[in-house]
Amino acid sequence: MLRLRIPAVPEAAERFDPRTNVYGLMRTLIAVGMFATLFLTPAAALFHPVIGMKDAPYCDGLSAISGFCVGGDALSPEVRRYLLAAVLIPVMIGWRPRWWVIPHWWVAFSIASSLSLPDGGDTVALILTLSIVPFGMVDDRKWHWSTEGGAKQLGGSAAAFCYVTHWAIRIQVAGIYFQSSVAKFGVAEWADGTALAYWLNDPFFGFLPFWEPVMQPLLENAYTVTALTWGVLVMELALAFSLFWKAEVRRKTLWLGIALHAGIALFMGLFSFAFIMFGALVIAYQVPTTNLALPRFAARRVRRVRRARRAAGEDDACDASVRDTALVPG
Repeated sequence: MLRLRIPAVPEAAERFDPRTNVYGLMRTLIAVGMFATLFLTPAAALFHPVIGMKDAPYCDGLSAISGFCVGGDALSPEVRRYLLAAVLIPVMIGWRPRWWVIPHWWVAFSIASSLSLPDGGDTVALILTLSIVPFGMVDDRKWHWSTEGGAKQLGGSAAAFCYVTHWAIRIQVAGIYFQSSVAKFGVAEWADGTALAYWLNDPFFGFLPFWEPVMQPLLENAYTVTALTWGVLVMELALAFSLFWKAEVRRKTLWLGIALHAGIALFMGLFSFAFIMFGALVIAYQVPTTNLALPRFAARRVRRVRRARRAAGEDDACDASVRDTALVPG
């Protein structure tokens, strides 16, 4: 009789628990980027007419469930953008992640499907907020900043599903940087090292005016503009491949990615895009099952562990435990 052998679930999958402040920080960063888009951008800009397309918001098909479409003309686009921004407040502060994981995705869907000119960050936010729904469904914490974990240990199937989901997120983030870099090699201006000179001098996408005295001499020098242009390609390739390296390498390239998107934000003003990509970097590059040593919350955890260990007369073990549980391992 033929018997099918079902592969055993890897131990890492059985022990996977995303209920950490890494997941919380990711949610907050993405929500901040989306909040900035909604709260700081007037409806006239969000739904700017596009030649060859009907007027936004777009409400055809599945887009009918968008927050800009539900209820028809009962509310103006201006009121709707404020209401959608308000939905993001509990997400940003980290309250009851299980309750707000679906509304978070719904706001991301509303932005990506209904705006006339959504950018790449809006699409990334839509994919990531949908991908983390399994994390939210198992997260019974009151605050997503908590380092205590959930009230109950995750069952094997739930942990394994979250484990697979996290790998799917990592592969998607790697794909974003890989495609972004490789696609540029086929463009003559990127290949010859002059692309940033054109992009940063573009009247719509270029650097903010107050950077001109600093940046213009660099863009007019063949060596510096080539180094900057090719540097972007190298950084994106490094970000793509390092996702599959050990945690110590990923921690270093995390800061490389933060520097890249912070530069884009500072020089080109794309702050919403930067915060969304910061969130993507955090969830993909950090160890999601280990808490970051965020100042206030980490200090509270340290004090609690030390008190417990002192009561048991294990001061030395306390110090080791704090180092193991509060910091991301290498």
